[in-house]
Amino acid sequence: MNTRIEKFKTGIKKDPLRTISRAIKYTLQDLFVIIGYRTCRALIMHLPTQQQALIKDSLHPIVRMDYDRYEINICADSIHLIKRARAYQKEPDTVRWIEEFVDAGEIFYDIGANVGAYSLIASKYFLGNLKIYAFEPSFSNYDQLCRNVILNDCKDSIFPYLIALNDRSGPVIFNYKMLDAGGADHKLGDIQNGNPGGFVPAYQQRLLGFSIDYLVSSFGFPAPNHIKLDVDGAEVVVLEGAAETLKGNFVKSILVEVRESDGTGAKVLNQLSLAGFDLVSEINLRNKGIWNYIFKKRP
Repeated sequence: MNTRIEKFKTGIKKDPLRTISRAIKYTLQDLFVIIGYRTCRALIMHLPTQQQALIKDSLHPIVRMDYDRYEINICADSIHLIKRARAYQKEPDTVRWIEEFVDAGEIFYDIGANVGAYSLIASKYFLGNLKIYAFEPSFSNYDQLCRNVILNDCKDSIFPYLIALNDRSGPVIFNYKMLDAGGADHKLGDIQNGNPGGFVPAYQQRLLGFSIDYLVSSFGFPAPNHIKLDVDGAEVVVLEGAAETLKGNFVKSILVEVRESDGTGAKVLNQLSLAGFDLVSEINLRNKGIWNYIFKKRP
């Protein structure tokens, strides 16, 4: 069912006036965007190619994120990127986990960082006193991730890497659902056999994949104190590639987005339980069988 409808129904029960007000606000914003886009496109498309290129090169739209504690801006070159600016509204529990579990001076891995919304929140909340390794294999997301790091002056605390984390190190295939920056639901690995849900890639990119254990043991990456893991179905293989890293007491907490439909939740729960972690929180996201599991290392 439509996510907005589900959110509206839930909100009406809890706070009807605020829910109706927000619904009107976002509906008007969407209408303004659609009408403005179609009008501008109709005008620009009639210009010579060189002028179109100059216009595109001169436009650098940004939008402020909905995290009120600090001013954080997101490059807004697409509708998907504008939606990424609503990171707090989308996952308030992820933000609370960052604020309550993470401490200044620690190492934070943002795996599946997309365009960096939660990396930016973590960096700003700790005033840059946090080392954040942001892993994102999508070329379009990675481009905007780097731009957002520069835009918010976070280059000394956020370190973006254009690699896919996996259970082993070597070449991998990354299957795009869409090419637009801010997009998600991409698939890692060979999908020719057992193609999930009739998924047809918009593009198949060949890139290098690494396990967390290999990055730590061979490349000298610092082991993480906290891990945010959101890789659209590849959570199990990423955790398998971190088996040695998870054995010690260095990793204190992990937030993992899982899906009921593919059984990821049960597999992740079993993996991390064997590695010495307890499930301390389950948050239902968007009413689509998607959950955030929060794990804490046993004493």
